[in-house]
Amino acid sequence: MKHGDSHVDPVQALIDHAEHLNAIDRPGSSPTVNYDFMSGGLVWSDETNQTTPAVVICALRYLVAYRTSLMLNEPREELASFWDRGLSLFPQWVGFRPDRRQPTPELLRIYRRGDTSLRWCLRTLDRELE
Repeated sequence: MKHGDSHVDPVQALIDHAEHLNAIDRPGSSPTVNYDFMSGGLVWSDETNQTTPAVVICALRYLVAYRTSLMLNEPREELASFWDRGLSLFPQWVGFRPDRRQPTPELLRIYRRGDTSLRWCLRTLDRELE
């Protein structure tokens, strides 16, 4: 993203950094998982590293949202093309591991807690703006 740009193409960001993401191919020794408010999905701490550009982290939110929708057995079809494009560009990325879209009780608990917090924050903000 150049200074002054107001729009970044997430697909182009993934294309430009596919090699970087493909190299993030092994799970960390004990990665943490958190709810990401911007994507509404679960993110593992080892899916990016210190050299991952912010524009890539933002672009990955589409993949994170889709992956979480798969985990919830509610696929968001409008995001499927991002997932498919990512799989073709950087298939070794640790974020594509099948266990990261399995609805384990622990992952569902983390998701529900984050989703509930987000909805509460949005309701509170909405009330304050009225």
